[in-house]
Amino acid sequence: MKPPPGSFALNAMRALLLALCLAACGPAAPPPAARRPAPPPPAESPVPAEIRGEWRLTAMNGRAAPAPDDTDSIHPILMTVGDFTFRARSQCVAFWRRYAWDGSRLVVTQANPGAMCARGLSAWETEFSRTLSSVTRAERRNGALRLTGPEASLTFEAAPPLPRHDITGRWRLQFFHGAAPPAGEEPIEITITDGRIDVNACVFSGWRYRQDGTLMEVTPADGAVCERMTTPFEQRFGSFMDRVTRATIIQDGSLILDSAAEQVEFDRVG
Repeated sequence: MKPPPGSFALNAMRALLLALCLAACGPAAPPPAARRPAPPPPAESPVPAEIRGEWRLTAMNGRAAPAPDDTDSIHPILMTVGDFTFRARSQCVAFWRRYAWDGSRLVVTQANPGAMCARGLSAWETEFSRTLSSVTRAERRNGALRLTGPEASLTFEAAPPLPRHDITGRWRLQFFHGAAPPAGEEPIEITITDGRIDVNACVFSGWRYRQDGTLMEVTPADGAVCERMTTPFEQRFGSFMDRVTRATIIQDGSLILDSAAEQVEFDRVG
């Protein structure tokens, strides 16, 4: 039997309507992925502040430094900042620290200042020692130096350069960057005359030097060299002497020589 007229078209229409209903009821197509903003470029590491020089303490933890008095119990605190050391002093009391940069953050560690005067520390000096160990930031602005930390604040003004020290004489090496010379090494002695440094180890030729306050400019000088190999410690010492930049006589009379990376201490001989 033939289908009634128009039934084919009606069935087709029903199929189309069913397909449209199924499409409308089905899950919606996922929206296009949202575009994420490009990540910002990595921040550049801050440049450490230039803090080297001679400084005088003017304030600590929100209080001005007390003026010296007639009782000889209050003394100005002066500090020499080198490439990696704080060397502060209050009369004959010394406060030494080593520091390193971690980005713009200061990392401060203890350093042995050697002999001090035979007296106790005042409350101000005790607080200064504790505060200096706690600083983590340095800022130099308008001629002043500020060292700060979570619970520390020290403010310094520029101090006059230290006078040129008389470093002439004969000196014996005691400590190389805080450590005694290796066991079994011959003691290293240097003789400093006006403008020249000679060493008792014949593997070195000596050095010429020029002073400007505590700053030094050292250049190797020609001379005889003995016929033997240098030890690793002698090589290290010779390399250090080629790069000396500062000479200081400290409170106990020892001679401190600094380079940009290391520090050496001598005691006077005779």
